[in-house]
Amino acid sequence: MTDSDFPFGRQAVADAFREFVKGAPDGGTFYVTGSPGSGRSTLLTWLFLLSQADRDDSGTDRDVGQADQGDEGTGEPRSGPLFHAALGARGRGVDDLAVAIGGQLGYETATAAELLSVIAMDKRPVCVAVGDLDEAGAVPDERHTARLIESLLAPMARLPNVRLVTEGTQKWAHHFEDCVVVDVDTAEWTDRTAFDRYVAALCAFVPETETETETETDQETETGPEPGGAQRDAFAQAVAQAAYPNFLLAQLLVLDQVFAEAEAEPLGVDVLPGGIDVEGAVARHVDRLRAESPVVADALYALALAGPAGLGGRLWRLATAAVAGRGIDAGEFATAVELSWVLLQPDHDGPGGSGASGSHFALRHPAIATALLARRSPQAELQTRRTLVHSLAAQVPVEAVGGGPVDGEPAEGGPVVEGPPRPLWQRSDPVLLSELLRHASAVPKALGPLLVFPEVLLSADLEELRTVLDCSDEPAAAALRPVVALLHPVSREQPARLQVAAVQHGLNDLAAAVESAYERLPFRALRLLPGGGEAEGAAAPVSPDPAVVPAPPEVALTETGAVEVGQGLGDARTLRWTLHGTPCTAARAELLDGVTVVAVADREGLLQVRSADDGRLVHPIVRADEPPELLCALAGAPDPLSVCTAADRLWVVRLADGSTLAELRFGSNIAAVRRAAEHELDVDLGGFGIRLSFDLAVLRTLAGATPTTSGAGY
Repeated sequence: MTDSDFPFGRQAVADAFREFVKGAPDGGTFYVTGSPGSGRSTLLTWLFLLSQADRDDSGTDRDVGQADQGDEGTGEPRSGPLFHAALGARGRGVDDLAVAIGGQLGYETATAAELLSVIAMDKRPVCVAVGDLDEAGAVPDERHTARLIESLLAPMARLPNVRLVTEGTQKWAHHFEDCVVVDVDTAEWTDRTAFDRYVAALCAFVPETETETETETDQETETGPEPGGAQRDAFAQAVAQAAYPNFLLAQLLVLDQVFAEAEAEPLGVDVLPGGIDVEGAVARHVDRLRAESPVVADALYALALAGPAGLGGRLWRLATAAVAGRGIDAGEFATAVELSWVLLQPDHDGPGGSGASGSHFALRHPAIATALLARRSPQAELQTRRTLVHSLAAQVPVEAVGGGPVDGEPAEGGPVVEGPPRPLWQRSDPVLLSELLRHASAVPKALGPLLVFPEVLLSADLEELRTVLDCSDEPAAAALRPVVALLHPVSREQPARLQVAAVQHGLNDLAAAVESAYERLPFRALRLLPGGGEAEGAAAPVSPDPAVVPAPPEVALTETGAVEVGQGLGDARTLRWTLHGTPCTAARAELLDGVTVVAVADREGLLQVRSADDGRLVHPIVRADEPPELLCALAGAPDPLSVCTAADRLWVVRLADGSTLAELRFGSNIAAVRRAAEHELDVDLGGFGIRLSFDLAVLRTLAGATPTTSGAGY
């Protein structure tokens, strides 16, 4: 790459980066800083691409500074690109970003603490690039950036096997030890000649005025043509002088001139006031646009409040009305969008569809949002955010208690019943709910009241909900973080999984709200059990009559994975049968419909149900989704079901075909599973347990399964 490639004139940064990589195989931080618009994020992207190009050219990692240390214990070089993880912090919280980094590094982690622990134990050298630090959080705020750095990035950079490449404002640099700081606001990192060429290229698009054209014609007659004109050159020099080394500021100053030309102002340097900056250029541009359409300033401010995530066209118009404090008709809004176009980052090719609900808009650069927010006081911003939250909440359909009016219309088949309106969260647009939660997280005490509704938690986008909770300081959000973590990945049993997770983490009111809002859950938690699943005073497990059914045999797995079944294992005279073949992972004696059987699972995930007397297969062999570690019978004929567990997961398998009817996670490894009563299980999580109740009819209905008697050997 040359200094004519974008980003222009930043070759010195590339050289410093190469030196950092070669000289710091055992850790350290490469930190790019500078004012908004100086190109920090662009530089990180460029360095990533540059490292890829270096590696492609050299054919080895060593030429771009890949560590000479090999994989732990092998002595072989670590393969792969220079950056083992490269991503942005935009819209993320601490744990959210940690999960994303872990995913790129090949780890399954749920929190920042887990990621830091895993990387430290792995010990292999890794290089991680993280950009957009100033845009962290559901709604960008310095608090989120500070938390991200203090809780994740700075501790990670202190690990001896981690090299971190990141960017942000100068105030965060001191958090990083052994740090190379590149401040692109200083002249040493941006070649002035290359920057001047970039500005000259921008100025080539400034329309010529009539005065300039006449002057150039006279000069052409006497001395030949002068490309660009003397006034254009003078303007380019003035822009370069005022903006250096900030690329965004240069763009905004040229944009100023484009609009000045449209208003027939003379081309020259008079329009450039002293002490120009991004904030001043944006303010001047907005004031010029507001003269054409007063709602432009409100529309842009609403988009600034939304942050880098932006807004869909319909919600942007709603937000604009909230900022303006009055209704905004479609034509007025469309005009404002068209006038604002050069400051926007739309997801379509032109302003023609700006009023469409499917269009999405964001500001072209975070520095523009910062400048727009600076135009109003923090108190005004907070009040506007409150108004916006109320406006979004007002879009949720409501129904009066007792089946009264829905959205202002009486419900069919009954009279209007007096009572407070009830929000119909499940009928709301998930995008609307996600935006409502996101904006409520930026208003003190506005998020908590929304989190008491299980329909909100289950109707909003799960990833966005997790980010909102991760970034909120409200106690209700902190209490819900471990609960929501257990809802990943999304499944058809989400309400039941939420109810169980709520009980597990002591949120009994939420658990009760789930049961009230969602009838006939396929499974639910009855209560917590202290001491690993045995509750004092709890009902004893249902046992067969010993006079009718003999005591169940003992079952054991040998070191080779064979299954031994018998009374008094180890005594050859009482050994009944031994199952050889594929090593087994779990085996358990059970009573199914009055018959004593042994359930067995092998390393291939095959489930077998055999007679405890002679090992005869009494049910067709079926396959589970993975090798279980524990087994427990849940139901017998006419459609036998089994519970399987692995690590922190529990799932219900239909023995007729091996289909999974339900699955849930606990976040803690399962130590044991015991049958407590008919269709009830105690799950021991080590130190405490949970009693679960299963509704078998609902389980089968959700899975589309119908009871069958075929293949039942009892």
